[in-house]
Amino acid sequence: MLFRSRLWARASERRSGRVVKPLEERRRRRLGRIAGPRESTFVIDRYLIRQYLVFLGIGTGIGTTLVVVVDLLQTLDRFLRSKPPLLTILEHFAYRLPGELYKGLPMIVLIATVFLFLSLTRQRELDALKAAGISLYRASLPILLVAGAISVLAVVFQEVALPEINAKADEVDRVKIRGQLPRHLQRQAQIWYRSSDTRFFRMALLDPVGKSMEGLTVVDIGPDFRLLERLDARTAQWTPEGWQLTDGVFRRVGAQNRVTSEPFTARLVPMPEHIDDFIQVQNAPDTMSFLELRAYVTKLREGGHRVNRYLVQLYSKLSFPLVHVIMALVAIPFALASPRSGGRAMGIGVAIVIAVGYWVVHSVAIAFAQADLLPAALAAWTANIVFAGIGTALFLSART
Repeated sequence: MLFRSRLWARASERRSGRVVKPLEERRRRRLGRIAGPRESTFVIDRYLIRQYLVFLGIGTGIGTTLVVVVDLLQTLDRFLRSKPPLLTILEHFAYRLPGELYKGLPMIVLIATVFLFLSLTRQRELDALKAAGISLYRASLPILLVAGAISVLAVVFQEVALPEINAKADEVDRVKIRGQLPRHLQRQAQIWYRSSDTRFFRMALLDPVGKSMEGLTVVDIGPDFRLLERLDARTAQWTPEGWQLTDGVFRRVGAQNRVTSEPFTARLVPMPEHIDDFIQVQNAPDTMSFLELRAYVTKLREGGHRVNRYLVQLYSKLSFPLVHVIMALVAIPFALASPRSGGRAMGIGVAIVIAVGYWVVHSVAIAFAQADLLPAALAAWTANIVFAGIGTALFLSART
């Protein structure tokens, strides 16, 4: 109320044309009774940012509670079956919570922005700001700057901390709660591995714990894709000296496609490939940073694999952090267009409509990209482009 009364007093002085003498103005400034226009604007900015941070904090607290409750409902039967220690359960929630909050942060920013401007409108503080000569654009500037800072922090968190946190969460859920082996120690079947442009491996079974293979086939081809050598073995055991092969045959294709065969019962074969080259497990896209995923996509593309699905996820790592600014930009004109008597229910309704609309546009664009009807980069940015355009148009057409 004091903040609003000062604004109304400043607006009244502007309308009445009253001029304060320089000496008296300096005296009042020293006494702290009034502030200059520049200082008053900074006070208003601090007030708006403080109120916005309060709404963001409340939204984060409510989001944390919802994440824990929903996750507990989904995993309660698993906890009852495996009966993990309490410390493991707390680890599960500690590692799951940051990733889920990161996904829900745009919704928190959206709701906080809607509630802030609904509150300013209902309490006539926005009218007081306009009467004091502060336009809607200037009043919105600190809010958009805070949303931009959140986007920057989201990029840093996504690249530095989120991949490791998601990997730890997956390990706790898989190893400590379900009792399974880590991914890099699980037995894998029917594996094809490309060692180089001219060397390929096929393994019927890979045992990372025993550091062995069954049903091994190694094929070497020439630059003209002509078969040069083929090695088959029933088992292959890794040793520091090389690969110990049993029950196999080595074939070499010479001139005029003449094949020579060398059967063997046991043989130690030195090969450049290490056992770790085969048991290294590729992480899921959500446990990789942008740079790691880009390197993985490049590797898949060089191997001739389809990479559309991974390209969408790659470009989404660039487009998703910008959603915070777009949500704030869209929320401001929608909140101003809401009836003054709507209250919090109206704010929640507006936020849900915006969020559902964004999710529908994004899902349709991703579906088009997976069907090769839309480029992956455009699909990842479609929802951002659409809602940034809507928000900008509505924001510029709002009464300032």
